Amino acid sequence: MRIFHLVTSGDVAGGQLVALQLARAARARGDDVAFVSPTPGPFVDLARRQGFRAFRVRSSHLYQLGGAAALTGLLRRERVDVLHTHTHLAAAVLGRVAARAAGAAVVSHLHIENHFRPHALPRALSRTLDNSTARLCARLVAVSDATRRSFEDQGFPPELLETVHNGIAVDGSAPPTSLRRDLGIPDDAFLVAHVGRLAPVKGQRELIEALARVPAVHTVLVGEDLETGGAFRRELEGEAERLRVADRVVFAGYRPGAAAELAEADALVLPSRIEGLPIVVLEAMARSKPVVATAVGGTAELVADGETGIIVEDVDDLATALRRLSDDPDEARRMGEAGRRRVEAEFSEEAMTRRVLELYDDAVRR
Repeated sequence: MRIFHLVTSGDVAGGQLVALQLARAARARGDDVAFVSPTPGPFVDLARRQGFRAFRVRSSHLYQLGGAAALTGLLRRERVDVLHTHTHLAAAVLGRVAARAAGAAVVSHLHIENHFRPHALPRALSRTLDNSTARLCARLVAVSDATRRSFEDQGFPPELLETVHNGIAVDGSAPPTSLRRDLGIPDDAFLVAHVGRLAPVKGQRELIEALARVPAVHTVLVGEDLETGGAFRRELEGEAERLRVADRVVFAGYRPGAAAELAEADALVLPSRIEGLPIVVLEAMARSKPVVATAVGGTAELVADGETGIIVEDVDDLATALRRLSDDPDEARRMGEAGRRRVEAEFSEEAMTRRVLELYDDAVRR
């Protein structure tokens, strides 16, 4: 079987990493797998280093009909059996249409709920096109029950929707890392990590505000400002200076080994406003780290409040949670160990990849 994954960009993000997990599993059983991205970037480089072909096709906007035609031609030339999309709205619409025009089956992965433009006409157009092309898919895979419900409410056909939770391999032999040494973070500091792009919806500003109320805690923000060209990062740096916590906030930028480096943190913090089923939460739990997070998207399906981490609603809650964990390292350790057991039992990479490969087989038999 020949399978192509259409990703939203060449940057490293949760959806791209799930696509890579699935690609490795499909290749292991003998399938031919490749990637399509509208832009170059570190994820495309990573996929190529792992031996996958990667093509560049611009099809991220509805007006890029040339990109849709190019994608159709690529899929035809390569005789693709399944196009697996990991994109949103315009790119998902064009990808589904291109695949069906090329005679390929489509599986659409829904990594996060849609947030439409506020203006009535563009919102109605995007919603209508997304809902109608969803019916072209053999299957619509939601990463969480919360995500599945949001798309069912939007108008996706419920009979095509299925929840397949993200999964991760639990490795008991993590290699040594150098996060603290590289960034000058004291060995005895209680360190919380935030891993994700720098953006208002990810909650870095709220984390900095909470940090000002808990003097014993340091934080490392791992991720780039991909949306504002550095303007939001400068805002966060200014906020850290204003609140006099700049000496306890480290902006690490993109770090290829961030998942492994969670081993050097004492907890993961993710006070997001929008999520699907965040891979970074699974990565932290797999490394026996407690998670402090908001109950958005599928996060609450991962984090059992008071058992594997702490669910928070606002900055006050966040500060209280950080103080609680930093004051009681034994409790933090117990939560982390419970989180690892939960990942092993309920969120394995093998379970996720097995089910999606079954969906590919079903799609080509239709």
